[in-house]
Amino acid sequence: MADETPKRGRKRDPDRPISGLAALRLARGQTLRQVADGVGTVPSNVSKFEMKPEAMRWYWAKRFADYYGVDPATVMFGGRVPVVPVVGYVGAGAAVELVDSYPKGSGLLEAPCPPGADPKKTIAVIVRGDSQAPTIPDGWIIFYSRDPEPDLSSVVNKLCVVKVVDGPVLLKQVRRGYTPGKFNLLSANAPMIEDVALEWAAPSRGMIPGDLAHKTT
Repeated sequence: MADETPKRGRKRDPDRPISGLAALRLARGQTLRQVADGVGTVPSNVSKFEMKPEAMRWYWAKRFADYYGVDPATVMFGGRVPVVPVVGYVGAGAAVELVDSYPKGSGLLEAPCPPGADPKKTIAVIVRGDSQAPTIPDGWIIFYSRDPEPDLSSVVNKLCVVKVVDGPVLLKQVRRGYTPGKFNLLSANAPMIEDVALEWAAPSRGMIPGDLAHKTT
């Protein structure tokens, strides 16, 4: 296990408020050593993470979250709900193109990150079309990972944002196709798209009504 040891001489800024991560430990009356033993690291790492929890890797956020029994986003951001960029549109019946030309971390809107998802790797799109209605109406926000699944067979039977080879970006339920390496794409109330090759696929991490997104500041 890599030891993310802080630089020597690094001390907590006395003017910096106590982080939410430090507050979790103090509320339990535990020492740095006790928490370090619980999450599988050393006290110096716990001290470093408590000074700037929003900068820790998702791996460590999940370790602390499991230890304290909270969501990883609570570990990193305290009581604040992190937001992720809404980068464009995805077709659910309508023929649209995904527009993800924004710099990493920005988009045309922002939406609250769903629980359990890494806000540093999660993005969102707006649904266009009604092929998944009434379960997923037109205008809703769908979240997925910016890093698609490397093994397409792992997304079978999952609701995904998919990019068809030489085709559009769609929101579909993925099923195995008739030809090895190809897939059938299902909708709630539209004809199945049969035996197509996918460029990439990313399972949905959650969804919210579109009016919960807001313009970037």
